[in-house]
Amino acid sequence: VTPTSGALHPNFRRPRSSRISIADIPRVYFFLAMMFRSRLVLCTVLTLLAACVRGRGSSCHDKDTRRSTAKVVKEMPFLGLFDDLREQSVFEGSDIVRVRGKYYVVFDSSYSIGYLDDRFQFRDPANQLIGGKGQNDSQFEGIAYVPEDDTFLLLHESQEHEGGYKPFVTTARLSKDGKEYERLSKCVVDFELTHENKGFEGMAYVKNSKGAFLLGLCEGNFCEGGRRGRKSGNGRIIILQLDTDDNGCRWVKKDVLDIPKEANFIDYSAMAIDYNLGRIAILSQENAAFWVADFDIESLDFVGTGSIVHLPRNEHCEIVYCNAEGIQWIDAYRVIVVSDRAKATQPYHCDEHDQSVHIFGLPGAASKASPAIDWE
Repeated sequence: VTPTSGALHPNFRRPRSSRISIADIPRVYFFLAMMFRSRLVLCTVLTLLAACVRGRGSSCHDKDTRRSTAKVVKEMPFLGLFDDLREQSVFEGSDIVRVRGKYYVVFDSSYSIGYLDDRFQFRDPANQLIGGKGQNDSQFEGIAYVPEDDTFLLLHESQEHEGGYKPFVTTARLSKDGKEYERLSKCVVDFELTHENKGFEGMAYVKNSKGAFLLGLCEGNFCEGGRRGRKSGNGRIIILQLDTDDNGCRWVKKDVLDIPKEANFIDYSAMAIDYNLGRIAILSQENAAFWVADFDIESLDFVGTGSIVHLPRNEHCEIVYCNAEGIQWIDAYRVIVVSDRAKATQPYHCDEHDQSVHIFGLPGAASKASPAIDWE
């Protein structure tokens, strides 16, 4: 339109009508049909790809993996087990030991020792928190029982000592009423750590004809942190004996036991020994699996290659037991596992099973018909 006359400009072209004529209908129908068909094909392809990734194409649906996956028997958050929480709401489960058919648990977030009846029922009065009150950073990473003098050994992962970092072990005895415990001694472990946060993560007390020993499980491969500590299949157990003199007490290194490479784990979070059967279970938090093998108590050495048992995963083959930190034998067919608190950096689905106790049934290949030791 010209600004003066309002007439159409000579170069103006009238736009084509936006309305569809009868003659255009077949072409539009064909275009829509092809677009719908293409999207349908694309959706079908994407669905099939997802099925391959999440279904039979995934490692979870591999026959060998399914045959080596543990079965959930029962589980309960620690928050539901204790009637009296002793002013605590966080239970970072670290380790568990079996004594006379009952279970004792230590927490990284508390100085309390959890006592659990073998029924694992909600707010069962038999379940108690022994000693401690409120949330405190205990650094308890392991617990073992000494039947000769009815005491417990409580493992501190790493503490500063003489310019470096070393594990420590506290010896404790329960009161007669079982509601408190007394700390009898605290002894340094004569083993220098390369990293403050990569110390001992588990331990076991054993006794044979040569004496009494404490087996300390290093968290990192090669007993180190950093990149080298994550080089799978190089786990180490430090064999220790207690030495006392006028200067105090210390656990002295006697030998280093290489964990077989079949336990191909990024880290090692706990171990348990079945005395009657002569078997050992070594747990990995990052791999969400444990390795089961024969173990000779007399020679303190592994027998055979053992087998891997996977903790259950979800329908997408994702790790959901992300914080498994402690393990103990119930019998030849079942183990009990305790979980730490999920980290803020972990996926949301890790929260579902954290701070809990879990009972798993072993797959047939990993179980043997013999009861676990029951200290009397």
